[in-house]
Amino acid sequence: MFKRLDPRDINITPFKAYKEFTVTNVDSGSGVYGFRAISASAHNFNPETAPKTTFGSASFYQMPTWFTINNLYYRDTENNYNNFGQNNGKQYRLLQPSASIISVSKDLYGERIRPGSVTLSDDSGASTLTIKDDGNGNLYDNAFSSSFAEFAAGKFSNSNFVKSTGSFVGNIFYEQGVLVFTNTGSRFVNIGTGTGTDGFSLRYKSQITIREHSYTCIIGEGEYNQTLNISATKERSGSISVSGSHSWRLFPPGHATAKSGSYKHYYRQATTYNNFVTHSEFRPYITKVGLYNDFNELVAVGQLSHPVKNDDELSIGINVRFDA
Repeated sequence: MFKRLDPRDINITPFKAYKEFTVTNVDSGSGVYGFRAISASAHNFNPETAPKTTFGSASFYQMPTWFTINNLYYRDTENNYNNFGQNNGKQYRLLQPSASIISVSKDLYGERIRPGSVTLSDDSGASTLTIKDDGNGNLYDNAFSSSFAEFAAGKFSNSNFVKSTGSFVGNIFYEQGVLVFTNTGSRFVNIGTGTGTDGFSLRYKSQITIREHSYTCIIGEGEYNQTLNISATKERSGSISVSGSHSWRLFPPGHATAKSGSYKHYYRQATTYNNFVTHSEFRPYITKVGLYNDFNELVAVGQLSHPVKNDDELSIGINVRFDA
């Protein structure tokens, strides 16, 4: 018994879901990498001798990495719309000849890292650094948050760059899971490289879009008032020849009384209902609702918390919800 759903009874609502992660430099090789990038001449580049950072079988060469980062995010500093990454006009970009990078695998952040959720604790220097993001793709030293706020309030004017000293640290590109530390001052020289007493610890929230599917199934008056439960039928008889000690599982409940042995060569299906389901007061109970696609393939089953009697004089609406 199938019934086509009214399109007005189908509602799909997307919403954002977030999960907090904490990863460290010891997770390198399993989705989190911290390494250096240095500008240098590509002339006579030799992969055997070029400086690199290795994690298991993966190697990150410092010079090619710098050119990759530069081409992706920093090539056109006058117009960020020509670069990858967010282009909201609130991100300051300036790549120095050397930088440090932390790369997070997409498996660990979903669609993107949630803006404003990033906190990096780094022990690469003499003291622990706490680096945060401002929600616009900028990274700053939390110890100098007031000077960074002043720098940001001046719309990152180069004339105010002196105000960023010790505060502006670099950029984060949320959709790619890449943190680039462009401040090369002595305070940040080893940041993100995993050196120091405890390396680094990065806390952030991942973001993913989940869609809530809601289907309202309407059972009108007089609809679905017959049961398909085989226990309501009668005149089942005979048996069929099968082999195997578990063949009894192929028969309706209660019909194959023996757990092993041979069966006769025929089986007659039920053609009529038992008397107790044929009188006018009988009403079946609804326990499950199945949702099918256009190819009559069952794609979802809604289980009711308790059986609901299908009253012949009432319409019943059952709402099936699931997230995907």
